[in-house]
Amino acid sequence: MVESSSALVLDERGTLSIAQLVEQSGLTEAELHVLVDCGALAPRDMRAPTWFFSTRCVVTARTARRLRDDFALDDVHAVAIMLRLRERIEALEQELRQLRSLR
Repeated sequence: MVESSSALVLDERGTLSIAQLVEQSGLTEAELHVLVDCGALAPRDMRAPTWFFSTRCVVTARTARRLRDDFALDDVHAVAIMLRLRERIEALEQELRQLRSLR
């Protein structure tokens, strides 16, 4: 494995091509297309001939790869569902923390 010496800033301002997202995430381009179709990932412009993503999408794509690998999932649609459930759990946990802090 070749390691890069440059850091990748994961925010909404940076941009990655789909090829770069493949490289950074470990997912295939076909898997990324399914995640986009399912709404788990969103390119900056769906109608563009070449998709570009915010660098923040690397986190989601890497999480998808880990879920796929950890649970030996062959169906990327199942990975998309797990991503959405994970995001919902995180949102509910955040809401619970906020409510507890008001006490």
